Amino acid sequence: MNTTTAPAPEAAATRPAGCDVLIADDSGQCRDILRALLRTFTEGLTVREARNGQEALAVWQTSRPRVTFLDIDMPEMDGLATLVQIRQQQPDAFVAIVSGRSSTDNVRAALTNGASGFVVKPYKPQRILDVLERYQKLSGQTIVKLPR
Repeated sequence: MNTTTAPAPEAAATRPAGCDVLIADDSGQCRDILRALLRTFTEGLTVREARNGQEALAVWQTSRPRVTFLDIDMPEMDGLATLVQIRQQQPDAFVAIVSGRSSTDNVRAALTNGASGFVVKPYKPQRILDVLERYQKLSGQTIVKLPR
């Protein structure tokens, strides 16, 4: 389990050895699909995974990923509660919420709680690239070489 963060310039220099991307989703198939999509964009991308919000928070705390994808509906701690916990520890963390339900309420709740983006399942490669491009623009750091 990992969460995405966009560290501040001074934080980036001191960021512990961790990972590039954290994927937190209770569906192994959804984690596999997102991981495969991410790896098509670049070789050597370090991806950590979690099956629920509590695992995601634990992985995030030890690895401080640059980008985190949190499923909104997970057992033990949902994506929104996990997002709030991450934001309390690092207000500028880059965290995208993912969901199979794109209701206005879900999108509003994600953005109100500080999500850096909202991605609807099933995943579309361009939407994942959009999230990574936004991270790169906000952080000034390169995570993948974007095809644009």
